[in-house]
Amino acid sequence: MKYFLLLFFILGAPLWAEPQHIVFTYMGDPSTSLTVNWQSAPGQSSPVVQYDTVSRAGNTEAYRHQATGNISQIPGLDDRSIYQVSLKNLAPATTYYLVVGNAETGLSSEIKVKTIADDERAIRFVTGGDMGVSNDTRVLLRHAASYDPDFAAVGGDIAYANGRISSVKKWDTWLSYYTEEMVTSDGYAIPVVFAIGNHEVRGSYNKPKTDAPFYFGLFAQDDEKSYFARQFGKNFVLFVLDSGHIASHESQVDWIKNAFSEYQDVPYKAAIYHVPLFPSHRDFMSHYADMGRQYWAPLFDEYGLTVGLENHDHTFKRSHFIKDGMVMDDGVGTLYLGDGCWGREAREVSYETRPYLVHSGSIQHFWVVDCTTEKMVYRAVDMDNQIFDIYPQSEAGAEQAQKVFDAKDRFLIMPDEVIVVEEAQKENNLWIGGEVTIRVSNPFPYPLTVDVDAHFNKTNIAYSGVPFHVEQLAPGAEKVFTTSFHFSPEAGAELKEEWVYLKLNAEYRDPEVEKPLLFRKTHSLKLVRPAE
Repeated sequence: MKYFLLLFFILGAPLWAEPQHIVFTYMGDPSTSLTVNWQSAPGQSSPVVQYDTVSRAGNTEAYRHQATGNISQIPGLDDRSIYQVSLKNLAPATTYYLVVGNAETGLSSEIKVKTIADDERAIRFVTGGDMGVSNDTRVLLRHAASYDPDFAAVGGDIAYANGRISSVKKWDTWLSYYTEEMVTSDGYAIPVVFAIGNHEVRGSYNKPKTDAPFYFGLFAQDDEKSYFARQFGKNFVLFVLDSGHIASHESQVDWIKNAFSEYQDVPYKAAIYHVPLFPSHRDFMSHYADMGRQYWAPLFDEYGLTVGLENHDHTFKRSHFIKDGMVMDDGVGTLYLGDGCWGREAREVSYETRPYLVHSGSIQHFWVVDCTTEKMVYRAVDMDNQIFDIYPQSEAGAEQAQKVFDAKDRFLIMPDEVIVVEEAQKENNLWIGGEVTIRVSNPFPYPLTVDVDAHFNKTNIAYSGVPFHVEQLAPGAEKVFTTSFHFSPEAGAELKEEWVYLKLNAEYRDPEVEKPLLFRKTHSLKLVRPAE
C-alpha cells in the first residue's frame, strides 16, 4: 500500500480518486433540469449520474434513471478531470436522490437535491460575492445554509485564484467549504449560480475566455458566454451579467434588451454582476462603475429591473430606489443591494453616507431574498447570524434589525488630509526603500487619536519607526514622523520586490455622536531592491 501512495505522489495525482466537490448548477430551466459538476482523478470512462425520486441508499442497481455526460480537463491542470452531467426532463419541485462517478473512480455516497417549483410558490435564495477562502467565508456559508434557500447566487470574486493554475488549491478549499457547509437543515445540497468577477480572470478585465479557466471549466452554466438568464418559478428571473471581465458592458446591451423582452411578463427581475453601478467604497466615477451606469442603467430603468445585486467593494449597502440617476420614492426605479463581502475583510465606507444610499457599513454579510407573488423581501445577515437590515422596513423584525445595525462600529474611509505618506529614494518612479515621512493632521473640531503599523509578506525586511501612536491630537494640529524600510542584508538575491502595507487607523470622538468614528486606510509601498 505504501508503494501505491508513493506512486501517487511521484505522478502528481490527487490523493483522492472518488468524486469530490459535487456542485449543482443550472444549464437550463431550474424547475426541470440540473447540472452536476465534480472532480476526481483523470479517467477515460464517461461520467454517470444514477438518480431516483426515492432514496436508494447508494444501491446502484436500484436507481431507476441514469444520465451520462462529459469529461474534460482544465489546460495545465493534469492531476484531475472535470466531470459534468446534465439531468433533463425532471419534475418541478421534486426531491432527487443521486450518486455520481464513473467506472474508474466508483460512485459517490447518495446526495439529495431539489428542483425549483414552476408555479407561484415562494422562492428563497441567498446572495453575495467577494468570498475567498478564510474561515470567515466558511462561517458565513454555514449561516447562509441555515436559512434553507432554494439556491445561492454568487456575484463574482469567488476563490480569489485570479485564473492562475498555480492557485488551484484556493478553488479546492472554496469547493470544500461550499459542499460541506451549503446543505440545508433537512440535508439538501444547495445549487448555485455564478457571475464572473475580476478575481476569476488573469488580468481582471477585457480578457478572453481562456483567461478564466476555472470559471468556465469547473461549472457548467453557459457554454460560451459569461452572461445568461434563469427563471425561478413564475415570479422571478435572474439576469447574470459580466461587468467587463470577459465581455464589455456595451457588448451585452442587445442581449439584455432581448432578455428583458423575453421575460417581460415575470413580475420580479433581478440582475447579479460584480462591479457596482452605485459603489459604497470605491470612487463613484471609477471606470467600470461608470460603464455600468452608461450602458446598463438606462435599460434597467426602461425595462423595470426590480433589484441590482452588486458586489466588488467588500462593504454592505442598501440604496434608495434609483431611476434616471436620481433618488426616487420607494418602489419607483431599481433598488441596489451589495456590495460583496461574503467572507473577505470588510472595507471602509464614506464618512457621510453617499446621497444615493440609505445604509452602508464595513460589515461582512450575505443577503437572504424572498420572492412571493406579492413582494420581494431582503434581509442582510452578519457574521453572528444576526439580521441587521430588512427591506421593506414594514416587515416584521425591521426595527430590531435597525438596532443591530446601529450598534455596529463604523469604519470609515480616512479623509486624505488626516495622514499623508511621502516616500523618498525613488529610481524611475519606483521606491527603492529607505525613509518614509508620515504627516498626521487633525481637520476635525475635536481631538483625534492615530495609530500607524506596517505589514508585509516576506520576513527579510528591516524597519524602524513603526508602530507609533498619537494620543489626542488637538484640532488643527500636525505631527510629522519618519520610518524606514530596507531589504535585510541576509536577504536572498532572488527577491526583487516586496509590498509594504502601512495600516493607518484613527479614532475621532464627537461628543454629539454616541459611538466613536473609526477611520481606516491602507497605504501600499512597492519596495524594490536597488541596483547593485
